[in-house]
Amino acid sequence: MKQRGFTLLEVLIAMALFSLLGLACYQLLERVLHSERRIDQHEQQLRSLQRALGIFERDLTQAIAHPLDDDLSRRQALIGRTDNLRLVRGGWSNPLDQARSDVLQVNHRWENGQWLRDYHSPTGQVPLPKEIRQQRLLDGVQLKHLRYIDASGVAHSTWPALGLPLSLPQAIEIELDAPGYPDIRRVILLPGFQGNAGA
Repeated sequence: MKQRGFTLLEVLIAMALFSLLGLACYQLLERVLHSERRIDQHEQQLRSLQRALGIFERDLTQAIAHPLDDDLSRRQALIGRTDNLRLVRGGWSNPLDQARSDVLQVNHRWENGQWLRDYHSPTGQVPLPKEIRQQRLLDGVQLKHLRYIDASGVAHSTWPALGLPLSLPQAIEIELDAPGYPDIRRVILLPGFQGNAGA
């Protein structure tokens, strides 16, 4: 009995089929990997945004009616502009029971596509202490609006707006574009101390 082998044409057809199958598998794998990279990038962007907004919200909800170090009048607990705000917050945790205050002066500012946060322990002295620490909360961010809402629900572009000493707004509205998340808008309630007209 004669044994018959593959002809050259059959081998070429088989190689072409295997090549097409391999190319299709490679393209499918490349798409899956590309989708996975995009999902990872999107997740990282969301995590960074949530972290920045969480720190911002925590600072605002723990704001206290305490004079700012860099305010010579000693009458302002929060000074807000269209692209930055300064306040004093309480509730600074001290797990190591260090010899320091439980209040923190915080400055949030948006410049050159970055969201920066400076903080230090207030000393009640001017000039400011040298232990100012800085955090970069978010890159590639564009601040669109920062508004200060008083007890009547009126939005102001700057604070203080009422002329009362140590006053805090009822809420702060922030609107920004973050990487992967355009048109983010949050309204954060503050303790809302309206100051003392007799002080």
